[in-house]
Amino acid sequence: MQDLQSILEQCWLKLTLASQTPGAAWRTPVLATVSAQQPRQRTVVLRRVDRAAGSLWLHTDLRSAKIQHLEQQPAVSLLFYDTAAETQLQVRGRAVVHTAGAVWQQLWEGSPESSLRMYLAPQPPGRHCSEPSPNLPEQFVGRLPNRGDLAAGLHNFAAVEIQAERLEWLQLSREGHRRAEFAVVAGTLQHATWLEP
Repeated sequence: MQDLQSILEQCWLKLTLASQTPGAAWRTPVLATVSAQQPRQRTVVLRRVDRAAGSLWLHTDLRSAKIQHLEQQPAVSLLFYDTAAETQLQVRGRAVVHTAGAVWQQLWEGSPESSLRMYLAPQPPGRHCSEPSPNLPEQFVGRLPNRGDLAAGLHNFAAVEIQAERLEWLQLSREGHRRAEFAVVAGTLQHATWLEP
């Protein structure tokens, strides 16, 4: 049986690989936020993991409702699930919105054009419209902009850092499920314990 420390290290490794590998099982977690006492969930793309700092990064449109939610209530949860491995990971922590800085710039420069095209949207995400809309400038419907074109959307780009505080791991198995919880501060393990599944 694995020990708690090795489970935590495997979780961080799997998160890091997911942030670098499109199509990886933990690449697209569900992000849960709370606004006006109402929970909201949405699928996001894991873009970067900083194991040493204990942080996970994604990016989003600065005009999106989730930014308002995060600014009002920074406590969040990310839910990852690997269907093949039957492994679930919940990461609870606090979100910090970045609109400048080294990691913000690295995320912008390191993302493919296909991931950045949405920041050219003339309307804020989620705004009501009278008919289906790609919410893109006409010249970019059906084609990718080049890096020069994308500069017009940079002011809409926000990086979200989630500073992990608790990780809860669950392994499903016919032989018996296993569950563990880890408390971390700035990436450093403070406490680990087994939980009843």
